Amino acid sequence: MQEVLLKFATMVFLILLGYGLKCVGVFQQSDSKIFTKVMLYVTLPAILINTMRGFTLDAGKILLIFLGFLANLLLAYLGKFLGRKQESKVRAMYMLMLSGFSIGSFAAAFIFNLFPAMMLPVVMFDAGNTIMTCGGTYSLALMELQPDAKFSLPALIKNLLHTFIFDVFMGLFLLSLLHIQFPEPVYEIATSVASANTVVVMLMLGTLFEVHLTAKARRQVATIVAGRVGGALALSALVFLLLPMSFETKRIISMLVCTPIGSMGTVFSAKLDCDPDVYGTAASLSIPISIALMFILSVL
Repeated sequence: MQEVLLKFATMVFLILLGYGLKCVGVFQQSDSKIFTKVMLYVTLPAILINTMRGFTLDAGKILLIFLGFLANLLLAYLGKFLGRKQESKVRAMYMLMLSGFSIGSFAAAFIFNLFPAMMLPVVMFDAGNTIMTCGGTYSLALMELQPDAKFSLPALIKNLLHTFIFDVFMGLFLLSLLHIQFPEPVYEIATSVASANTVVVMLMLGTLFEVHLTAKARRQVATIVAGRVGGALALSALVFLLLPMSFETKRIISMLVCTPIGSMGTVFSAKLDCDPDVYGTAASLSIPISIALMFILSVL
């Protein structure tokens, strides 16, 4: 437990460090775009390479993958509902920020230290989560920027195929299904590169975090955080009430839906030129809240 707390304390420290360096002029808020590109094109592909290593499918795993996909979809449309009276760009940001779970860089370490025998549900749920965070939700959010804002499957597929990180994921997924593995040195390099992801993400959130917000920005941050927490608690309740699984598996899934806002939400919000004060502050605030929720669920 002490090791887990140290890791979470490190994350908070890195956010504060990024914010402090911004305050003294070392970083500018615009530097968050550099961190975003490093994560999108360097560290996240490395994480996916390791995640998909030795990946196999069966009925039980498919259900967990579907749950990860469905949880994202439900929260994305909750964001659309909460932003129904907002302009299209704000509505798209709500969809991106409410959906997506920070599993690889956050929840995996927490759960591994507490329940090391329960990592399979984590990996499978994260596979469904990755489909959405690596382009699925972004494609839905892009549709909100269209004049008619209607769902279109061809447009969804087109947006997905033009999203770099989704193409990487699908390529690795197909290689795994064909039982094609990279040489061992590739995985060793990927492990080293992936280890930098937490530092990159937390510093990025620090440069985006803002204390002095306009009244409009404060309302939007409050909507995102409240919607995220409320949605996570509702999903947790549904998991315990409806899923035909063991209590241990239900607890793990409930913890996963209570993780902080995924880093890809901030990445794609930046690509849509949304307000960085809003999505950066909301993502930062979601971390301590998620820590509290996951601790409560871990001691059930």
